[in-house]
Amino acid sequence: MDEPKKEPALLRKKMDTKLCLNCGFPNRESDPRCMYCKTSMLDKTGLITWIQQTYYILRWRWQLKQERKRVNNPSKSYLPLVNVLGYLFIGSILSGAGIYLFGSAVTNHSFSSGLIAILFLFYGIFTLKTLFVKK
Repeated sequence: MDEPKKEPALLRKKMDTKLCLNCGFPNRESDPRCMYCKTSMLDKTGLITWIQQTYYILRWRWQLKQERKRVNNPSKSYLPLVNVLGYLFIGSILSGAGIYLFGSAVTNHSFSSGLIAILFLFYGIFTLKTLFVKK
């Protein structure tokens, strides 16, 4: 179903909010300073002020539209294929190196090499775990 047509905010006679000309944050009419950047909200008139306000209104609308698209499109929450393959490759290499080093540490009876091997194995398993556990 189509969305109802709304009157553009620029054509309204009186707006409920004033936009800060420094950062574009919408403030109440009664605010003497911007709630975001603390800039003075003195009433200025003229063509340049109108152009700045128009720019900030359009920018805020665009940002809201982008946020709405991001919320409505949940497919972006998954890792891209390149990241998944990278994690899988690095996790496999670290785990394989840990197993190899642990085997050589056991045959050489080397405690310090065994600790390093366990560290490699731990990081490899931790990297692989990030692929399968949801946050």
